[in-house]
Amino acid sequence: MKKTSIYFISACLVMSSLLQMPLRAQAAKAVEERITEITSDKLFFDYEGKKAIFTGNVVVTDPDLQLTGDKLVVTMTADDEIEKLEAEGNVEIKMEGLHSRSGKAEYLLTESKVILTEGPQVSREGSVMTADKVIYWRLENRMETVGKTRVIMFSEGKQ
Repeated sequence: MKKTSIYFISACLVMSSLLQMPLRAQAAKAVEERITEITSDKLFFDYEGKKAIFTGNVVVTDPDLQLTGDKLVVTMTADDEIEKLEAEGNVEIKMEGLHSRSGKAEYLLTESKVILTEGPQVSREGSVMTADKVIYWRLENRMETVGKTRVIMFSEGKQ
């Protein structure tokens, strides 16, 4: 009886390890998918101020968005998590079917809010919108404009 129990427990442990292998692979993939990569020509990091300043050909690749611009200031929390991204100069953002261009963009991660200023233009689902300021709440999938706003909607011709 003892040998049977030992074999059964051993078989369970082996099966458990085999079943967890896909879970480990999925966990590794999930971690890999959460990677944010920022490249630029130059970087200045202020350890005390918890800020990183990227300049020249800035490219941010993240699972939630792709951002390009001339300058990017990344503000970190006390726990070294990204709190805010502030981009300047020829800013272009692509995320969830939304494409924008502006002179400045601020992304507040805690609020999941993007604020576009300096001539923002937003393209989404066959329409283009311009305004003095555009605010986009990602999680709520809603947008608000401030100042003069113009929307151009394109429709497919009926055949």
